[in-house]
Amino acid sequence: MKYLASLVLSLFVVAVVGSEEKKEALDPAKLVGDWTYVSGVKAGEKVAKDTLAAKVTFNKDTVFVPVAGTDMKFTMAFKIDAKESPATIDMDIKDGPVKEGKALGIIAIDGDDMKLCYTFEGAKRPTKFESTKENKAHYFVLKRAK
Repeated sequence: MKYLASLVLSLFVVAVVGSEEKKEALDPAKLVGDWTYVSGVKAGEKVAKDTLAAKVTFNKDTVFVPVAGTDMKFTMAFKIDAKESPATIDMDIKDGPVKEGKALGIIAIDGDDMKLCYTFEGAKRPTKFESTKENKAHYFVLKRAK
């Protein structure tokens, strides 16, 4: 009887722990809309708050990122792989102050909060939401605009 109770308890613990570890896949449709910056770090250096004042806009497959202090903006096509954990994002510059370039990143949404971490061509895709001098990643936290 003790053996059966131990077995049932063990299976219960495994089921609970397993369900907590399983995260919901990112739904790309949840990206659509306007987002405001909360914070930013580039290659380990904090981004000045005044350069984070603009809104970032996502539509189905394009993101528009204003360039601080100008009327210009980057237009980038993006693709999400929601099967990965965290979800990956590949961005391809189509227009803006720079007319071409690619970035590889990771992205997560939790309610109205978004984390986006990426590197440019030639660097490895980040695996963690962090920016250091060594990984040269750009890491931004955004909030859905109201």
